[in-house]
Amino acid sequence: MVPPEGSVQPLNAGGFTMPFYSPSRATYSILPSLHYTPVTGRIVGAMLTKDELEDRLRRLLGLSGYEARAYLAVLRGVSKPRDIAEEAGIPPQRIYDVLRSLQRRGLIAQMPEGYRATPPTRTLAVEAEKLVLEAAKRAEEVRLLARELEEHVASIAREHVLVGEGLSRALASALAALRECSEKPWLLAYKVAEKAEDLWPVLQHFLEILNVRGARIILYSGVALPRHVLETIAGIPGTEMRASEAVLLDMMVACDTVVIGVPGTGGNVVTVTITNREFAKALKRRLEVLWRSSRPLGKRY
Repeated sequence: MVPPEGSVQPLNAGGFTMPFYSPSRATYSILPSLHYTPVTGRIVGAMLTKDELEDRLRRLLGLSGYEARAYLAVLRGVSKPRDIAEEAGIPPQRIYDVLRSLQRRGLIAQMPEGYRATPPTRTLAVEAEKLVLEAAKRAEEVRLLARELEEHVASIAREHVLVGEGLSRALASALAALRECSEKPWLLAYKVAEKAEDLWPVLQHFLEILNVRGARIILYSGVALPRHVLETIAGIPGTEMRASEAVLLDMMVACDTVVIGVPGTGGNVVTVTITNREFAKALKRRLEVLWRSSRPLGKRY
């Protein structure tokens, strides 16, 4: 049965709900509960515009402009190559190469009635896992290189100060220090607490390490951490949390290393990593004082 012009009739393509395409209707479904408005280019119920989605597909998946626009057209239910080319602004003679490329990436599948998108959550999960595996392989190669370089060093500055930029740099510095230190660290959470939701994938690496040794964490009391973050941290053996208004920066102190993240201009973070045993010991004494004056956080928040 042919659906009436202008109606949205869902199809199921491998578990992903897709609509019939109708060029004449004012809005049409892209994903369940989301609708695309051609006039504004905005997906109602979503945060990203059509142009923003295209930009992310190009930046994160490495798609070309043609590929990104064709993929978005197929997501919107356009199935015939000629219609996809017209919708995406692709020269007709190029459309089959573009569609074959998207098929090789597993983003779309050719069906008897035309092209359909594969479930993005599943397909992009594969892309994400590939990135994780590639990053892990490269990270291990860097660690091996570090050990090789140690064999060629005539003298080493055991005590030093390193300055960098970016919150990710601060977290990476703290993670690297934790891997070389077996003691329970001190953690102050300020910007990290504010951005906990966005940083959650990275913070999980932290939690894996803390799960072995625990930590003393002092949170900035002006920020409410997401409940799932608080509950996860609270469930780590040996981890205690308190809150204080005196926390004005991010800091980790473990063994002889201090990693400090200081809010900079434009929302950026300046990272200072100090390797000095006496300085670390002095900070630990001050943190003990701050700990005693902080508000305890129980198991329920």
